[in-house]
Amino acid sequence: MHTTTALACRAAMNYLGEAIEVPIFDGRADPALTLTATHLDDDAGWTRRGFALYRHRSAVTDWTDETAIDQLHRREIAETAQALTGCTHALPYPAILRNPAMAEAVADYAPIHFVHSDFTEDYGRMICDPERTYQTFLGPLLASEGLPEDCVRTASRRLVLQFWRNVGPVRADAPLAICDAASVPERDLERSWVESYGGGSFGFETFGVRGDHARDHRWYTFPAMTTEETLLFRTYDSDLAARGEAFWTPHSAFLDPALAPGTARRASVEMRVLCLWA
Repeated sequence: MHTTTALACRAAMNYLGEAIEVPIFDGRADPALTLTATHLDDDAGWTRRGFALYRHRSAVTDWTDETAIDQLHRREIAETAQALTGCTHALPYPAILRNPAMAEAVADYAPIHFVHSDFTEDYGRMICDPERTYQTFLGPLLASEGLPEDCVRTASRRLVLQFWRNVGPVRADAPLAICDAASVPERDLERSWVESYGGGSFGFETFGVRGDHARDHRWYTFPAMTTEETLLFRTYDSDLAARGEAFWTPHSAFLDPALAPGTARRASVEMRVLCLWA
């Protein structure tokens, strides 16, 4: 249970096209929101809320070097995810870089200004079905890691973690806010289909969040994040889904009203890892 409620700001969040002003709390003011345990299962609050600030020093020094991010950072994040979860296999997805140059080249890689959680419960079915188009993305990843295709289908548990890292100015124009999963019941979620995200040849189902109960949603941000920190959050967990519990963690970029117009543009790196248990 959170006891510290320092307000970072009040800002308008985009709930399926409806702008609703909500309080956003300063996550740094609550020590319980910084992960100190060496294993996620040892942090009871993590399972309930779905996110934590996690300190991680990367070997990458140049965050414009896409080769280093792909070859070095993917591996270290996969190893980190495996250590934090105890999973049998940790399958790292390619990095998503969100910065002005990438946003100009691929519109989907601009900061996302609407309240969403990446995957619905359909994710679990999708990654196990050889007939779904998502296999055109997942199959080559498994092959690159030397993993058999059936390791996903036969896994006893499937979990997706995201590591979000600010690699640009510490005070940028579109910081990330994240919502306590326990404050967003399933009734507030709306499923929609995303096709060809980032130019991919596959689609997937995502959760948008309705604003009918926005006053009950508990939002946090972590101001002035550095490259030695990540915002770690959960976007799917087959165990929680099977129990009917919140496996989603809504999040969104937002415009901090305290920042002056013309504030430096955001640059961030997102790493997703599919964790599998035999």
